[in-house]
Amino acid sequence: MRWSYIAPRLTLLLLLWAFFFFAFDPLLKWGMIKGLEKGAKAKAEIASLKTSFLHPSLKISGLAVGDSKDEYRNLVEFSELSFAAEGAPLLEKKLVVDSASLKGLRFGTVRKTSGKLAFVKEVPSPLVEDLKKESKDFALERTSDAKAGAAADYKVDPAELGSVKLAKQLEESYQKDYEAISARLDTKKYEAGMEALKARYEKAKDDKNFAKQAKDYAEIGKEVKKLASDFRKDKEETEAALARAKDSFKALDEARRKDMAAVMAKMKLPSMDTQSIARMLAGPVIAEKTAQAMKWMSLARKYMPASTKGVLKNEGARGREVHFPKEKSYPAVLVRKLSLTGELGTEDPLEYSGTVEGLTTQPQVYGRPTTIAVKGAKGMRRLDFRASLDAAGEEIKTASELSFSGMPVKQMQLGSASSFMVDITGGSAAFDATLRTAGERLDGKAAARLAGASFKASADKIKAAPLRSAVESSFAGLSAALIETDISGTIKSPRLSIKTDLANAVSKAFSGALGAEVKKAQEAAQRKVDEALKPYRAKLDDAAAVKQAELGAKLKEAESRISGVSDGLLKNLVPGKAKLPKFKL
Repeated sequence: MRWSYIAPRLTLLLLLWAFFFFAFDPLLKWGMIKGLEKGAKAKAEIASLKTSFLHPSLKISGLAVGDSKDEYRNLVEFSELSFAAEGAPLLEKKLVVDSASLKGLRFGTVRKTSGKLAFVKEVPSPLVEDLKKESKDFALERTSDAKAGAAADYKVDPAELGSVKLAKQLEESYQKDYEAISARLDTKKYEAGMEALKARYEKAKDDKNFAKQAKDYAEIGKEVKKLASDFRKDKEETEAALARAKDSFKALDEARRKDMAAVMAKMKLPSMDTQSIARMLAGPVIAEKTAQAMKWMSLARKYMPASTKGVLKNEGARGREVHFPKEKSYPAVLVRKLSLTGELGTEDPLEYSGTVEGLTTQPQVYGRPTTIAVKGAKGMRRLDFRASLDAAGEEIKTASELSFSGMPVKQMQLGSASSFMVDITGGSAAFDATLRTAGERLDGKAAARLAGASFKASADKIKAAPLRSAVESSFAGLSAALIETDISGTIKSPRLSIKTDLANAVSKAFSGALGAEVKKAQEAAQRKVDEALKPYRAKLDDAAAVKQAELGAKLKEAESRISGVSDGLLKNLVPGKAKLPKFKL
């Protein structure tokens, strides 16, 4: 036996064993903690992490991630995550898990120690800050000095209006969007494709071999249909993209309302517009929740594949690794089914359970969307959450639905400290929401219904006694309320449209206490804002109409030419036919 040959190799094996036995788990644990802290911008802890290589598995216990906005609360925590990997995919350096388990998933739990990281500063959400400022500017402390004729003397400077600035920005961005959309639709590609197929037809029609001619005709016909179908699909996507670009003009109405409220505040008059009142009452609370949801979405998107490009190849420093197609190809990481349990709420928590299916880093390879289904029930409370994520195409698409009813309302505050606050106690709440995303675009609705509650307004900031009394009495007999929100825009720049029946009651109180003269002043101020905005809005609408007509004519002409050639080819792709009618591109 040659010990000089065996001893070094045995030593190497022992060192490898020692590394994986003593050092691998601590290093993996440290790496996961640092990754979580980088993403959450707060401290993260893992009580224990254990791996096994004989039967490939991982078990993580006691994970907690702090909330960067509240140093003594956790953003998320769970008691245990465990799974076992399949052996065969590991030989291809791929992690495939048939079944995993996540237990004790909770949100917003209390921390014993600070979760704040040194040298990390949380950037405030522009959405939250804007709505807080808007709510603060809705001041009523000077209403006793208001003059009904103030609007006649007030001069509106278009350069100071947010709606005018936005109209200029929208005109510039629409021009860029149009150029990008127009360039993306390459009609020449389809016309060249039809010309090539036409040439193939001309060659095939003179073939004396009937069987070969029939085969060539079948292939040409199939490609003609595909090319025509691809053009129609691109045409529809182009028209939809242009419509979405124009849809951003709706933001002007919101900007106009903000300008209106700002002008009224400068004239020491409260806005009686129900949407302005609704944003003052519910805006800050809704913005906080929306910003939190957007933070979760942005964090998740960091780890999502951006597109289909490069999913089947890895670039290396010295070459390229090409993955050849196999009958059964696995994604790099795939969890077929993750069972989860947890609790919602810190006081009298609601237990829930659910599943996540098709969790993968390569959805293009897996070919199916990731789905989530969660349910919970306790007493009168009911929770139902469903979501799907489809990243197999060129852009990531998500759809989610949430229904949560029977939530007890112990204490809730709406309003602004600069005008008046509304304290809501007792009763129960029901919340329903839907949200869809496509790429960066958002489209969602949410509604919160309060029932059996007590409403009390604190209006000490309002100096005018009649108005203060009217505001306080408008909430005195209420026991229910509905707050609705529409969300649009993009993930980086969401837009909220807020409605509530509470605003209707406040608007009536304003109208009754301030009288008809103040309403006339509001109408006069609105005319001044509209007159200042009108030329910029007209210029924007005219530019959009011209571009829409221009692209529409281009699409119609291209469709006519391509349809004419494709119809002519398909009509004559019959073996033995001698001539093709004349047509030109």
